[in-house]
Amino acid sequence: MKTCVKIIFTILIVFCSCQRAKKKGKELIEKSKTEIADVSKRAWKKSVNFAFNSFSSTERVNLSDIYSDDNIPETDEIKSVQINFPPNFYSCYFKYKSDKTEILEFLSNLKTKHSDISDAETEKTDGSEMKKNLEFIEREMPEFKKEILFFYEIKNIENIEFYRCNKYPNANYLALDIDKGIIYHLIEKYWD
Repeated sequence: MKTCVKIIFTILIVFCSCQRAKKKGKELIEKSKTEIADVSKRAWKKSVNFAFNSFSSTERVNLSDIYSDDNIPETDEIKSVQINFPPNFYSCYFKYKSDKTEILEFLSNLKTKHSDISDAETEKTDGSEMKKNLEFIEREMPEFKKEILFFYEIKNIENIEFYRCNKYPNANYLALDIDKGIIYHLIEKYWD
């Protein structure tokens, strides 16, 4: 009887050890798969970012380059930069002085071929679109941050209002420094 108990006990120990080894093996395989997937994702993202950043560039731009309309309100342009992204997309950053009412009216009256995806008129916002754009530049394209440092001033303005007026093919985001009368204007080409 003792021998039989020893054999059963030994079989149980071997069986339990095999189950633990099998479980550890599965855990190791899953961990390896996860690590390989993470490395692959990082490598892919790095190569895409490298290509995206390599073909991106900056240039000086005027509002009249984007909106060739003769009705553009008078502006005292202080600074402007356009960041070009492949394939044929851009973000334009303007800092200028102008009449708030005239600029908002001008944007509301822009013509569009896609009114179904465009704003009918300028709307007051919380500025989250501009903040997301600046966070994207910091995170994904930090080498361009120095080109648009003037635009990061909006983070320190106490008396500020935000507006948006998206008229296909451009999205317009404005931050108005109420005390100084300075307008920070971001124009992004729609990503169809």
